[in-house]
Order: sequence, then C-alpha cells, then structure tokens
Amino acid sequence: MDTITCMRAFTAVVESGGFSSAARKMRLSKNVLSKQVAQLEASLNTRLLNRTTRHVSTTPTGQAYYERCKPVLSEFEDLQSSILDTHSQPKGVLRITAPMSFAELHLMPVIAELSRQYPELEFDLILSDRKLDIVDLGIDVALRIGNLTDSSLVAKKIISANTKLCASPAYLKHAGTPKTPEDLTGHQCIFDTNITHKKQWAYQHGDKLQNLKLNGSITVNSVRAVKELILHDMGIGLCPEFVINEDKQNKKIITVLDDYDFYSMSLYALYPHRRHLSAKVRLFIDALVAHFNP
Repeated sequence: MDTITCMRAFTAVVESGGFSSAARKMRLSKNVLSKQVAQLEASLNTRLLNRTTRHVSTTPTGQAYYERCKPVLSEFEDLQSSILDTHSQPKGVLRITAPMSFAELHLMPVIAELSRQYPELEFDLILSDRKLDIVDLGIDVALRIGNLTDSSLVAKKIISANTKLCASPAYLKHAGTPKTPEDLTGHQCIFDTNITHKKQWAYQHGDKLQNLKLNGSITVNSVRAVKELILHDMGIGLCPEFVINEDKQNKKIITVLDDYDFYSMSLYALYPHRRHLSAKVRLFIDALVAHFNP
C-alpha cells in the first residue's frame, strides 16, 4: 500500500464531501478512490468515514486523522518541490500583480531579463493600483508600495519609495515656493487617492506628526496622472521618487519642503505563507532585490 497516495485520497474525499466529487478532482475513478481509502482504514484498523448513499462524513477518529494528515502532506509536497526545484530550471507561469505606474516605469526591465535567461518561464502580469486578493486569484507575487496591514501574507521589503512634494518651475514662479507645510494651504494641490483618501496630507518633522487640510480641485487615482498635471503647471502634488527622478534631473519638476517627511513608503513583494517557496517566485524576488539594490 502507498500510504501517501491513500492519505491524499482520504483528504480529497473529506474536503470534497464525497467520493464522486473527489474522484473528479483527482482524475481517478470512484472505485479506485474508494479502494485507496479502504486500504488506509484497513492499515489503521479503524473506520475513518461514515458512508451513506447520499452523504460522507468523518468519524471522530477520522476528523482527528484528517487534521494531522494535512500538515504531513503539505510537508511532503514541500520536500518534493524543494528537491525538484534544486535540480531543474524555473518554468511554468508566474502570475504577478503590481501598481500600474511602478510596473510601467520599472518592472519591465526585470521581466525582460528574466525572460531572456529562462525561456521556459512565462509571465502573467496584472497591473492594477487596487489591492487584489492574491490567494483567490491564484497570484504568486504581489508588489505593493505603502504601509502593509495584511498579516496573512509574507512580505519581503525590496526598497524604500519615499514620496516628495513636487511642482513645476512655472507654477512655483507664479504661485510662490512654500517655505513651511502650512504654506501649502494657499496652494492648489493635486490629490492621489492611492496615497491619501481625503484632501489632506500628513507630514513628520522631528517627532511630530501633523495633518494638513488642503485646497485643490483635482483628485485622481494614478501617480503618473499626478505627475502629468504637475508638468502642466496645475499645482503641487505628492509623487514617489521613482516616478519623478528623470524629470527632476531635467529640471522639469522641482521638489519642495525636502526637510519634511511626507508619507515614507517602501516597495514590498508579498506572497502566500508557504514552507517552501517555489523556484520561480524566489528567482523573481531575488531579481527585484538585485535590480533595485545594485
């Protein structure tokens, strides 16, 4: 008797609620699955399942056995995967979700290089500024910028992504350059709902955290849109440094109030809790770290 195979059959029946649905899930015949469960019960000399013509349920012993089976099978799968990953090239589909602006500006070179190095690896990119449920959608890795609150996922910090107050030279020439955060109340501000959900910004100076209620007629949900509005002299906006670096170097955008911290953030790679991290996920995270921390 193959004990692991029989344990898989038993857990599939418990989780599917019956032999027919479990057989379809495992792509086996119902008779084969029933025989495997029977062999497991015979080896344990106990009944694990109560069977009727319409319903299957666990006995008290069967429920206790099922709860112990799950971590054992998970550990076995992790062991198998770790050995296979060690001796094989990464392949298959890697599903990634990332903020749209960040991905368009910085993620494509990483993807291109990995695709050249590992031709059997496929990439499925879902670019969205919304925080998607990566477990329900079968996503392997989520890249997120900001302060994390979801403790059900493993988080790997890639790099800091602080925000800066930005404006165009023409706007500052017309409206004046703010010298203190309080001066912002006299300016047109551009609000990004990915950073703040209200028309107010928080800043830290020393040990003090302050909130400012500000004025502005434009609210968007895209940091790249904020940058374009800044370039069109529409006001002062908050942008992560990675979005404005080139325009700042070309003096198309000027940062102001650099002595104050507005929304310190970081870039994180998030993935579901697993004892064994697949080779393709580990490879992608290592490539991100190497790219942003050369």
